[in-house]
Amino acid sequence: MMENNHARALTNQAVFELKSALEVAQTPDDFLADADIIIGRPENQLELHLNLGVPDSLDAGSKGSTGRDVENAPVVYDYLGVLDRANASDRRLWTYLAFSTYRDYMEKRWPLTEVRNWKGRVQDRWLMLNSSRDPLVRHGISRLWWVAAMTYDPKLQYPLSKAVGDPFAYTREAFRNEDRINSLFHREAGAFPDVVRCVLEHASQGGGYATDKHVAALMMELTLVYGYRDLGFLDHSALSALVIESAPAVKDAG
Repeated sequence: MMENNHARALTNQAVFELKSALEVAQTPDDFLADADIIIGRPENQLELHLNLGVPDSLDAGSKGSTGRDVENAPVVYDYLGVLDRANASDRRLWTYLAFSTYRDYMEKRWPLTEVRNWKGRVQDRWLMLNSSRDPLVRHGISRLWWVAAMTYDPKLQYPLSKAVGDPFAYTREAFRNEDRINSLFHREAGAFPDVVRCVLEHASQGGGYATDKHVAALMMELTLVYGYRDLGFLDHSALSALVIESAPAVKDAG
């Protein structure tokens, strides 16, 4: 749907029209056909002052697979680059990317057919109706960029990156499974990149430290700590110590 390589977003009116089309659609095919018409109207598109070129395709892997997200996140981040917070939280951008730029990936990774609550999936993964933290880390495309942006270490400053010489080492650790993403980023403490890095270093020890239950409990405790201590002012060393102090006991730690 892109006539040139300029990045695009949708208008607010287009997002509203997509929501309305979803409400009345009887089947996924009906909805996607209406969505194509809505997005294809020139008046519903905003051309951004960015020329990003042609994006590399994303690999959805097998149906319902989460394994390829670890590779897709760096691809999306490399394509969009560093975004200021306003653009990175713009529901119009992410909705356009899901329905147009990365449409093939979305239909394979987050298919609407053979899903009982397909309208719920559209609202969670395709159509971004608001841009608070939860939607941003659930939406099919924005989650890839946001997790990468929160964990990217271009100068290889931190232990996991240094160990393997990979600036996306923390990104790969974060994307081990869907529940880990939820545990890391759905609580207030997950808004701090260095907190996330320290928790991922802790989880990378494996065993009981790497379980979803352990990571979720640790993030809950750190969020409670955030209620009386500003985590944003602690350096990496202090945060690492705080993570060790806050972590629940692990039976197989030895």
